[in-house]
Amino acid sequence: MVTEEILNVSIEGLGKLHKTSIFPCGIFQCMKGVNRAPGDPNYDLFRLALKSTAQRLYPNYVNVDWSTNAGYDRNDPRTYVSTMGCRTYNGSDINAEPGTNPQTKDGRGNIAPVTILLPFLAMKAKELSGDLCDNFMNLLDRKIHEAKDMLIERYEWICSQSPDSAKFMYENGTMLGYKPEEGIRSAMKHGTLVIGQLGMAETLQILMGVDQTDNEGMMMAKEIEELFQKRCAEFKKKYHLNFGVYYTPAENLCYTAMKKFKEQYGVIPNVSENDYFTNSIHVPVWKHMSPFEKIDIESQLTGYSNAGCITYVELDSSAKNNLDALEQIVNYAMDKDIPYFAINVPNDTCLDCGYTDEMNDTCPICGSHNIQRLRRVTGYLTGNYTTAFNKGKQQEVEMRYKHSNSLTNWRK
Repeated sequence: MVTEEILNVSIEGLGKLHKTSIFPCGIFQCMKGVNRAPGDPNYDLFRLALKSTAQRLYPNYVNVDWSTNAGYDRNDPRTYVSTMGCRTYNGSDINAEPGTNPQTKDGRGNIAPVTILLPFLAMKAKELSGDLCDNFMNLLDRKIHEAKDMLIERYEWICSQSPDSAKFMYENGTMLGYKPEEGIRSAMKHGTLVIGQLGMAETLQILMGVDQTDNEGMMMAKEIEELFQKRCAEFKKKYHLNFGVYYTPAENLCYTAMKKFKEQYGVIPNVSENDYFTNSIHVPVWKHMSPFEKIDIESQLTGYSNAGCITYVELDSSAKNNLDALEQIVNYAMDKDIPYFAINVPNDTCLDCGYTDEMNDTCPICGSHNIQRLRRVTGYLTGNYTTAFNKGKQQEVEMRYKHSNSLTNWRK
């Protein structure tokens, strides 16, 4: 009943103009036998969630049956995959209390991230003699270790603080496991320390002249991700801390890193022609492909991340008239073992009459030019993206290909 009413409010919108709610981020947990297929007891809620997504972008969809979360307790929702709106989630807790399921998510959070700028390493690798890809992998291995050292330094500094600096975190159970005699380390050790990355597609172009949409590029991408995964697993065991692989959203970093890259290396075709680096392991946004093709490609890499990633597809505004298609796409992503999935549809609102749909410069109902353009720029929603984000991220949004354009018989 609570879920139904939350979704109904989302569909209705807020205030007299029925505006799309930006926060809180809606996330629908998909589970086999519960809500994914006709006959499941909560299938009606899944359909209602799809209706809300088509009109309001929320909810996103998280895969409770994701293979990397194996060992969760079906009878304990605290162990299900859950995520903050952007993408961050907690993997298995190496410091789980005796008798506690290591997959418990409640009372835990991400302590600190460090992101590695992959294209810079690829350019440095070109300056060395020998095999380019081998040089890159050696440089990357070194940077992963440096990222680990940075995270441990941050962690130790945080653990040296007094619990009085954020008493409510412990008194109200926001951070579980706190023992006064041990200090805040007793709670912080359950959180995650994550190593992120930016610009896989551009890196592959530098190294090989292709990206991960090409089979040769995908093989190299998997080799890179295997190194991230292997090292984080080693760090987790050695330091008894929850190191994880993170696919960085890079809301600002995509632009600031590209500015620095151009200052050092100039404009390189297929690498630095735009004002942004591609988000983590995502397919470049301008690539023409169907939603299913994009899912097929990115699902080969999302399994390497145990600390946060998102896959999304871009649809046109007519999706609200075809919930069956939305259901097919979401279920396809879940069946491909995508952990966290979002569907992007244009969401423009006339701030004078409240009409919501995709618009040009003029509201088709009242003729107003006072239009709010809401887009999912990362995992969560923001206000008008043309003012809320830097020009790199704005350019990325403008360049996003509508994957529904590559579908035949999309509209019924």
